Amino acid sequence: MIALQLSEDRISLTERRNEIIDALHSLPSMIKKVLDLDQSLQQLATTVAQNKSLLLMGRGYQCVFQ
Repeated sequence: MIALQLSEDRISLTERRNEIIDALHSLPSMIKKVLDLDQSLQQLATTVAQNKSLLLMGRGYQCVFQ
């Protein structure tokens, strides 16, 4: 979000910036689709939602391909 704000004055990146903003608007519906597909993710989301804060740390992509 900070990067989007800082890039606001760069005309050359306006198109890419708008693509990112559009993708962020569609993010909640994409998350809902994923949660609808997997019961264990629903349970995890319920647990996380009950907490007041959450700290996530990571490095690189953490993908599992099947």
